[in-house]
Amino acid sequence: MARRSASRHSVEAPATTGLPARRRVSPKAADKGGLPRWLRLGVFGAIVLVVGIVAVDLVIVRLQPPGTPEAGALQVHASMDGFDPDQLTVKAGEDVKLQLASMDTSMHSDGGGWHEFAIDALKVDFKVGPESSQVFSFKAPSTPGTYEFYCDICCGGKENPSMQGKLTVTA
Repeated sequence: MARRSASRHSVEAPATTGLPARRRVSPKAADKGGLPRWLRLGVFGAIVLVVGIVAVDLVIVRLQPPGTPEAGALQVHASMDGFDPDQLTVKAGEDVKLQLASMDTSMHSDGGGWHEFAIDALKVDFKVGPESSQVFSFKAPSTPGTYEFYCDICCGGKENPSMQGKLTVTA
């Protein structure tokens, strides 16, 4: 096996032409070429910034309820976690506007993202599709009292405590 006398990074002896010695460049260093380091870092930083902004935007959009809140309507969000809020208060005999929003996607494993707001005693039964919102109206009873509402479509249905709430009618 022949041994090389010069290393990969050695400087060659000056040529007889009187030109300065040339430094040998390794194949790895020659492949680096291209853009200067500051430009590569700048491009990388810009990509990270864009990805970060898109991620934050996706999170913010996901946390906001679907649809625009309607003035004067009670806002109720239904999700796999239950109703938010799960306690509502209205005055006896009042016309109630309720905006029901489903926070779940159609990929919801139980019910396909649909949710229900039902009060048997008042014959109220409203349903809303995945990631959507709808305004419903009903007349509050003239007699004060407490009425249970529930969702019987998903998440264990009517028997699941998180899918229940109370409507309190005051005088």
